Amino acid sequence: ESAQAEKVAAVEAKSVAAVEAAKIEMSEKIAALEAKVASVQAPAIIKIAKTVRSDVNRAVREQLIDFYKGNNRVEKELKMFADESQYDAYLREASALTAGGDGKGGRTAYDPTFVALRLINPMRGLSRTVATDGSSYQFRVKTGNAGAAWGYTIQNNGATTTEDTTIWQLVLQDLNVQFPIRTAALDDIDGLEANVVDDMLAEFSQSEALSMIQNNDQAAQSASNPYGGTNGLRGLDQYAGSNATYAGGTSTAAAFGSSGTGSSSGLHSLATYDQLTSNVNTVGANAIVYKDVINTIYALPQQYWTPNTKFMVNPILAQAIRGLQDTNGRPIFNSIESLNPDGIIGQLLGFDVVMNKYL
Repeated sequence: ESAQAEKVAAVEAKSVAAVEAAKIEMSEKIAALEAKVASVQAPAIIKIAKTVRSDVNRAVREQLIDFYKGNNRVEKELKMFADESQYDAYLREASALTAGGDGKGGRTAYDPTFVALRLINPMRGLSRTVATDGSSYQFRVKTGNAGAAWGYTIQNNGATTTEDTTIWQLVLQDLNVQFPIRTAALDDIDGLEANVVDDMLAEFSQSEALSMIQNNDQAAQSASNPYGGTNGLRGLDQYAGSNATYAGGTSTAAAFGSSGTGSSSGLHSLATYDQLTSNVNTVGANAIVYKDVINTIYALPQQYWTPNTKFMVNPILAQAIRGLQDTNGRPIFNSIESLNPDGIIGQLLGFDVVMNKYL
């Protein structure tokens, strides 16, 4: 009997241990499931109210739902306001709902910070970007002829050899900025930091474009020369033609520089066309005619008539060109371009057009 009692006790002990092990295992599984459920980013079921009136309406609806679900059909007192301060806030909010301005009509909602559009420098699309750590950048060019000569016999300098090299050196200029914004403001205002950086890059491009076109690097920066002065770039507006005075319908090439070792003495030349009718330095005047456009094309050497050649024009000039009409009042560039949609805006006499309001 004692042996049988010991066996029964052992079986009971094993059963208790098995039950405890099962409880522990189940507890661990439930804890793991709760952790997994807690990690799910589920949206809030109850939306956060934005006004005191919304808070009150939601509280009343919840009380009515509880009353209905409780299957009670007796009178029930509804609690509309949590306390006297909420009632006062409700009255102040309701009295200002038709007003405008900050602090009127409830709580203020806001949109992430944004910036106004700037025009990125259109000349970047026609330029090369070169990264360098120097203070100047030098172009090297081979000039002259090898001396080719006619005849079946191999020629050794059968004609005069004039090959040589020359340089054109650009002194690099610097454009920089330091943000006048506290780090705390960048962190606190939604979207500010990214927009500040994006707008800074666009501002750099805008300043670059204005200096490329209008700056006079031979004079100090001033109210009449605001785009860098001696610290800026040589603007295209500073290059004049070789004609001493206006000569309508003529093209001239003016050479600039002699040594090539500085931004003011580089070896380069620019062609200038004087249109048939002068604008007489009148702001807003635009006396261009169809023949001026043709003359400009044929003043360009043929070796530059490539698929990559482009017109870069100010929108005001482009508007005047597109508005040219024949004697019957028809748009000239519509008729000669066969109503090609790409030709209305994007091309002029077969060449692509790049708009640049900074010109």
